[in-house]
Amino acid sequence: MEMAFKLKIDEQLSLVQPSFSMATEVFKVLDKDREHLREFLDFVDNTKSPEDEKGYIKLKLDGYLKETDRLFFIAFDDEIIGSIDLHFMSLSDETAEIGYWVSSAHCGKNIATKAVRAVCELAFAEMGLNRLTIVADVTNLASNRVAEKSGFRKEGTLKQAKKLYDEFTDLNTYALLKSEFIQI
Repeated sequence: MEMAFKLKIDEQLSLVQPSFSMATEVFKVLDKDREHLREFLDFVDNTKSPEDEKGYIKLKLDGYLKETDRLFFIAFDDEIIGSIDLHFMSLSDETAEIGYWVSSAHCGKNIATKAVRAVCELAFAEMGLNRLTIVADVTNLASNRVAEKSGFRKEGTLKQAKKLYDEFTDLNTYALLKSEFIQI
């Protein structure tokens, strides 16, 4: 796949600037791994076609123009295997939240942690942000581990903060400051 912008993380892993031409490939990854991803991500059930994925890419590209979002696809050997983004971004407050997902075939390989660290570097060094957060379902042990391994500190648990498939779930909230990231 031709990638317009690619930020290399290591020999196999990179972050890729999204384009509409990637919608079908991203949809195929999501569709193939629907059961794994939907456990904690409510958007999975509403993504039913490459057109839905194209709509999501458009939403994030619009957010990029408004300086509220920044989306990257995670590529392993130039194959898209996941997604990572900055959202709820406020340049005036110098804050953003990070969200991510990786296909089950690539879980447990430190990929999400490396992608988070790369996005932190970009957010702090290039975008001028000062504080990043990650919110993870308390039962999503892998996502909580990614936050911790990336240097984020747990700030607390938000009780019944999200309704997922008609059930309230608790969310752990993590934060990392620019000054802390530099010391890691």
